[in-house]
Amino acid sequence: MLSRPPFLAFILPALLLAAVVPQGRADDGVIAPQGFFARLFHSFPSIQILPETSAVTADGFDLPVAPPNGTGFCKSRGFRANGHLGEDWVIDGGKGQAFGHSVHSIGNGLVVLARDIRADWGNVVVIRHAWIEDRKIHFTDSLYGHLDRIMVHEGQQVTRGQQIGTIGNNHGMYPPHLHFEIHKDLAIGVNHAQGTRDLRSYWVPTDFIMDHRSLHGGGRSVPTPAAHFLLPTSENPWSFHRLFFHPQKKKSHSKSSTQDQSKKSSKDSSDKTHHSKKKHKHRSSSSDSSSGSKSDQ
Repeated sequence: MLSRPPFLAFILPALLLAAVVPQGRADDGVIAPQGFFARLFHSFPSIQILPETSAVTADGFDLPVAPPNGTGFCKSRGFRANGHLGEDWVIDGGKGQAFGHSVHSIGNGLVVLARDIRADWGNVVVIRHAWIEDRKIHFTDSLYGHLDRIMVHEGQQVTRGQQIGTIGNNHGMYPPHLHFEIHKDLAIGVNHAQGTRDLRSYWVPTDFIMDHRSLHGGGRSVPTPAAHFLLPTSENPWSFHRLFFHPQKKKSHSKSSTQDQSKKSSKDSSDKTHHSKKKHKHRSSSSDSSSGSKSDQ
């Protein structure tokens, strides 16, 4: 009788559960992740990158390339709800010419993430911005992905127009461009399964910037929420491939073990041959000396 693969034993009950559990908002104040895969990612523990601290409020926002107006750059791909959740910025001449050009913070803020995420992201910077509008303090995160170089660190205060990195290609995975997002939901980070994939969790980046070019109340220090993000690690796998299959390191380890065993067997065989030859040589010497004694007699 054929046995079921172990991953089927897991995924079938999970899919059934996803069909039964209602989707949508858990309550009026919290946006619940929609769909089975979103809830699966949401169940993994997030990592605190920065504790609650303070940030300087923004006096306005500019485009992330050639600020303030992005002169010489254009969008090769725009925002689309439930699809591409940001904008891809390139030089007017094409994607290949953008590599190495400077990337800038869109406004005053606090760097809450600055590291090589790998996966589909590569080098990523996320900056948390606070601004005052209608006598209220608002927060949003701007994300800059696929960078070649990161020029800031987590916990650093940055100013409007400050260079934070350079345009890259995610270690050769994509043609050079800047992937740029603005998040309403401060828990997203680099995890698109968090929250909703629409305007409840995201701003259309260029529209947000154009609507907030000049703001009153900039330069004030205000308390800023702690940054908790789900990041791709071996403890928190991001795909079913990582859940059900061994990581590449194990394969290379087993390969090296096989090579070590092969070398050991080869060495043992060589030692045995050497010992056998030595024994044979000793016998020959004994036989020769015995013959010599007989002839002397």
